[in-house]
Amino acid sequence: MSKLTKAEIQEIEDNMDEEDLDVDDEDYGFLIDKDGNLKTMFLPDHLDDHSQVPVSVKKIMRIFKIQDINQITTGGVLH
Repeated sequence: MSKLTKAEIQEIEDNMDEEDLDVDDEDYGFLIDKDGNLKTMFLPDHLDDHSQVPVSVKKIMRIFKIQDINQITTGGVLH
């Protein structure tokens, strides 16, 4: 498999926008920096407690040592 050229990468980036992500109010998301640190996480607004989080999402949260959705804050790197 050949690597993409800088022009091809730029074209892909130019064509991407928020609509391409297809994120809705029921989705979960993890933003991880280049060093593997969790920068932020988003989750559905309707969640009241940790018991409503799907098992697969809880597994990802455990990797980042997040025990409770109330630990999630905006901004900064989460640890």
